[in-house]
Amino acid sequence: MTGYYSFVNYSWYIFYSVTVKYICINVHYGIHLLLHTVHSMNLGNNIRRCRFDKDEMSQEDLADAIGVTRQTIHSIEKGKFIPSTLLAFKISRYFEKNVEEIFYLVNDETDKSLYKKLK
Repeated sequence: MTGYYSFVNYSWYIFYSVTVKYICINVHYGIHLLLHTVHSMNLGNNIRRCRFDKDEMSQEDLADAIGVTRQTIHSIEKGKFIPSTLLAFKISRYFEKNVEEIFYLVNDETDKSLYKKLK
């Protein structure tokens, strides 16, 4: 009986080890895929268009109205800076639009080329 139980315990150990390794590989792949997706996404915006629709407003005027610097507005428009949630809401409220009407996700090369054409 000892030999049989040893075999069962050893079989369980092999099954458990293979299962754990399989789960770890899948978790690692999932995290890698998630990180790749997150790193390939950018935040696009229509701030420049909104400024020009509102009597060709300057970056300085918008910055003064929402309480930031002109450089912040410039960096957001160029995609070099992602605004905080609060700042995104301030900008959208100022233009009387939804956040989604001003900010959008750009997540692949096709969207990026389309985004550059819109600028």
